[in-house]
Amino acid sequence: MLRWFLKPLSVRQMRLLCASVLVGFALCGALQGLCWGRTQLDAGAALCADTLRLHIRAASDAVADQSAKLRVRDAVLAVMQQCPAHSAPEARAWAAGRLLQFQLAAQRALAAQGIRAPVRVYLVNMYFPARRYPTGQLPAGRYDAVRIDIGSGGGRNWWCVLYPGLCSFAQGGYALPAENDLVCGQYILRFRLVDWAHRLTARRQTVLLVG
Repeated sequence: MLRWFLKPLSVRQMRLLCASVLVGFALCGALQGLCWGRTQLDAGAALCADTLRLHIRAASDAVADQSAKLRVRDAVLAVMQQCPAHSAPEARAWAAGRLLQFQLAAQRALAAQGIRAPVRVYLVNMYFPARRYPTGQLPAGRYDAVRIDIGSGGGRNWWCVLYPGLCSFAQGGYALPAENDLVCGQYILRFRLVDWAHRLTARRQTVLLVG
């Protein structure tokens, strides 16, 4: 038996052996790639679920209305600083119970600018494109969000994050390291994979949750 193993291989046998080894390596690499991709997509799904965003739609693209939109942003973020939540579900429940408080804060900010415009505040689940913030970036996908419409809401949008506070420099991160890697790390391939998958598969319709 040992002598059979020690027999020199023919050229054809050597080629078959090399081909088998290469196919084995290719299959192992493909399997590892699939597992890696699945892990990144799972992290992306968790990221969407663990984020509460803010979406403000100005009355128009006029300079005064765009300036008012930013005043409303500051007022809403100031209210959100009172949020004691330590998770996205807690932040979502806290925000859902304070839509009227957000509305009043927005109306006061507008009144300080001499603007009398209706303000509607509601909680939605909606599609967001990829977005970069001062402390990180978020891939495209469906997120829960507090949406604020000023007047007709026909002006340019303003997007940010209410939880965790990526719109400011003093904020907490995500619970899972994989989520923080996607948002704050320099893992371009990971981010692009999740962003591409979400852009390809996520529905674009906005779903009203509260309001």
